[in-house]
Amino acid sequence: MYANLIRIDRNSTESLQTQIRRQLAIAIVNRQFPIHRPLPSIRKLSKDLEVSVTTVSLAYESLKQDGFVESRDRAGIYIREDALLSSQASENLYTSSSNSSDTDVIKMDFTSHFRGRSFNMPRVVKPSDSLVRFRFPFICGLIDPNLFPIASWRECIRDSVNVVEMRNWATDYSSIDDELLVEQLMQRVLSKRGIIAHPEEILITLGGQQALYLAVKLLLRTGETIGIEDPGYPDILNMAQMENLNVRRLPIDKGGLILSDEINQCKCLYTTPSHQFPTTVTMPVERREELLRITANNRQFIIEDDYEAEIAFDKTPPPALKSLDRSGNVIYAGSLSKSLMPGLRIGYLVADREFIREAKALRHHILRPPPVNNQRSVALFLQRGYFDRFLAKISQEYKIRCQTMHRSLEAHFPGASVLPEFGGGSIWLKLPEDIDAGKLQQKVMESSVYFETGGFTFSNPSENLNHIRLGYSVIDNALIPEGIELIAKAALGGR
Repeated sequence: MYANLIRIDRNSTESLQTQIRRQLAIAIVNRQFPIHRPLPSIRKLSKDLEVSVTTVSLAYESLKQDGFVESRDRAGIYIREDALLSSQASENLYTSSSNSSDTDVIKMDFTSHFRGRSFNMPRVVKPSDSLVRFRFPFICGLIDPNLFPIASWRECIRDSVNVVEMRNWATDYSSIDDELLVEQLMQRVLSKRGIIAHPEEILITLGGQQALYLAVKLLLRTGETIGIEDPGYPDILNMAQMENLNVRRLPIDKGGLILSDEINQCKCLYTTPSHQFPTTVTMPVERREELLRITANNRQFIIEDDYEAEIAFDKTPPPALKSLDRSGNVIYAGSLSKSLMPGLRIGYLVADREFIREAKALRHHILRPPPVNNQRSVALFLQRGYFDRFLAKISQEYKIRCQTMHRSLEAHFPGASVLPEFGGGSIWLKLPEDIDAGKLQQKVMESSVYFETGGFTFSNPSENLNHIRLGYSVIDNALIPEGIELIAKAALGGR
């Protein structure tokens, strides 16, 4: 039982007692023993390791003196709760052996290995406990659990695991996707964006993030140039850097991506035309058509991230670029994460069938398809009309919250924010120049307020520290004015 936790080397210069003590300590700090259950008894451990009872007893006594374990009357030896040391302390335990053969070992230096190409780049990360930790969660991209039709969803989950459906789970789905889900995406999601696609032109992905990565990986080779909006989505920038691509940051205005001569220098363009990330501005149809004309003539690719397009208020957003695409140079990436549930991780790519064939092969080598049960549950949710009703419900609720937030922002920061033209789930706010959004974020967290900073979405973050994103998808409408007031007091209180 302990063969991989405690290994006795009878040829070592280190005593048996010290070997047992050291390896038990390592196992404790690495949480390899359950903290609320007793450790192996002295007699059992001595028998399993084929050492004397005295040796094990002395090892345990040493662990007690060092604060790792404690004896409980008639219950045995337990790990002390305050004995779970830091990772650095754990690392020190590994090197504490006096065995000369161990001290000569040179450990791998991963810090040096990753220097210059660290993947710990600035990215969009939301606190996992945000909905319970903060009273005023101005967080983007999440769904309010109070609005979700849980009964309908349970019905779809239940029906996805009946005897007939369970047979699908036993199938290797590496080369195919759930046919019903593909069909429902065509009929209920893509059609609303004006996109007509054949099933062989659609690929289900593990969220929109995987869709974007597959597109970047397939369209560009090392050293080629991708154009990314400025400000823009940080994770697409990170993907480009990991693939050793050249990045050209392209400016935007109130109509989204500016069609300047700079785009001619790019092999591929990444754009969020429906709800630009992070500013929420929308590209008009005329500019979309001109962008398609230019890129078709230049033989350039476009990755269209149709971010939050399905969440519309009164007006219908302009048609997707893909719906206007005649040359096939647009790779369309979508996701249900912002309109269903992020945790389901259902995204999709729409492109020429030859591109989808290659993307499907690449997906096979990375993560295979999204879980089959999730695909079928979502397919049933779409087929039975639950998704359409839910989308209408949250769109109406988001409209109310958006208006409440904009009014509150105008009261405290006149003219600093723009009401989204078509919908979405957030508002982009430019604070006074001398305010550091990062410091403000830390300050208001003490008042149970959380928002997302926006400086890192720019090519020059240090000059744009005064931008923030305020989501309204999960905060109760009644709490929005109070939350905005707390932000305003923290930001402007000293003025």
